Amino acid sequence: MSHELTHTCPRRGCTRVVPTHLFACRDDWYALSKPTRDLIWATAYLTPFDPERQAAFRAADEDWERRP
Repeated sequence: MSHELTHTCPRRGCTRVVPTHLFACRDDWYALSKPTRDLIWATAYLTPFDPERQAAFRAADEDWERRP
């Protein structure tokens, strides 16, 4: 039995479960623009409550909203 920590993909409406070390499921990760993915990576060492990390999360939400 695996004890790997997981979370639900953060894209609104997605119910896929992904390992904690990944931000989103594969499809939704690659649906983000390269600059947004780079921003997520650049803030990966920060806590989820850090303002810079929160800004990266908002950028992802906005990016997904602009895409089908």
